[in-house]
Amino acid sequence: MKVVIDVNVFISSFFWKGKPREVLNRSVECIDKLFVTNEILEEIIEVMSRPKFYVDKEAIEYYIRSIEEISNKIIVSKKIQNVSRDKDDNAILECAIEGKVDYIITGDEDLLVLI
Repeated sequence: MKVVIDVNVFISSFFWKGKPREVLNRSVECIDKLFVTNEILEEIIEVMSRPKFYVDKEAIEYYIRSIEEISNKIIVSKKIQNVSRDKDDNAILECAIEGKVDYIITGDEDLLVLI
């Protein structure tokens, strides 16, 4: 399966076990083909850098490198606007469109209402 994982699932997979970790492990095990963009990776860095998570820079860099190793990084050729209520979610949608993915994996209500 070709998938895009939303930032909230990446963050949950880093801090907790359970379904988010299982989702990411499917890409690690090459069961799913994961797609990311620089914008998605930048948002992961921004969220993990927030004081409430207290993650040091080296750990964040390691996590990003790990994601890059298991992902297909694509460059979005066409930006979208005003699709999601949260403009940050447009990066997920752009990646999904450009990568022609089968699924967007998210727990984000702003994306789920689009279904």
